[in-house]
Amino acid sequence: MWILGQGGFLGTATARSALRSGYSLFQGKSLPWGQPRLRLRALTQTAELFGQFSAGGSPIIVWAAGADGVGKREGEGEVESFTDFAHAISSIESLHGARVVVCSSAGGVYSASTDPPFSIVSPVAAANQYGANKIAIEKIAGVKLGEFDVHIARITNLYGPWPGPRQGLVNRMCTAAATRKALQIYVPLDTVRDYIYVSDAADLLLLESAACGSDQSLSLIGSGENSSVGEVIKTVTNVTHRKVPISLAYLESTKLQPRDLRMTPSWQERNLGFTPIPLAEGVKRLFDSLVTVPRWN
Repeated sequence: MWILGQGGFLGTATARSALRSGYSLFQGKSLPWGQPRLRLRALTQTAELFGQFSAGGSPIIVWAAGADGVGKREGEGEVESFTDFAHAISSIESLHGARVVVCSSAGGVYSASTDPPFSIVSPVAAANQYGANKIAIEKIAGVKLGEFDVHIARITNLYGPWPGPRQGLVNRMCTAAATRKALQIYVPLDTVRDYIYVSDAADLLLLESAACGSDQSLSLIGSGENSSVGEVIKTVTNVTHRKVPISLAYLESTKLQPRDLRMTPSWQERNLGFTPIPLAEGVKRLFDSLVTVPRWN
């Protein structure tokens, strides 16, 4: 298995899950993502090395790269990077037929969709550039990766232990509880999301990919526990026994955030027998990790 973005939040968890499941992980060199002239060459060279590494096996390539957020407006760097990636692996004939898992954003691709809760059969519509980029990447995967078994995994809001920047409401909330610092929230308290523990998301990523068989397939990876921001605040307060001072603020990106993003994960419809970590238990694990090994960011 080759995981692009292996050093990131989801990529790290996916690597751990893959090792637990018995996969052999390919360790490629760091890629010059921000240098378009060098990026395609580096991706092609790395893809060729992975082809040699996986010779005689059943190669799986996981695209878990990308760091764009809803409020960012820096063009389409992630789309261009994925286009180069698609071109690079397609140029290596020995990789043709490999499974390619493309991690997408459920919140992004459904951000302007109507009639929640959303499932894999819901039409996609983006309310922001972040979502539009994710939809574009999904389309590129469907068109440019015809020689591969492509699986699109739309993932809901991740949280869990992570030494990097505090991304996502649950991680920011638990960090605020641990540091006893006030937290600004930029969406209304009745905003609803599906929050999934990052190791659960990684396990489901591999489980769904294997369950869907060959050719192009799609999954929606989430916990199935849809919670409002107010419910998250209450859960963190109850679990940590600390009241975090909260203030509501408004940013330009606030209007790009839909109120209701309830999800129906595909593992429920496919009866995969998966039991996700409840939000309260996940919050406790996250908070305990912060208190035990504090790495404030």
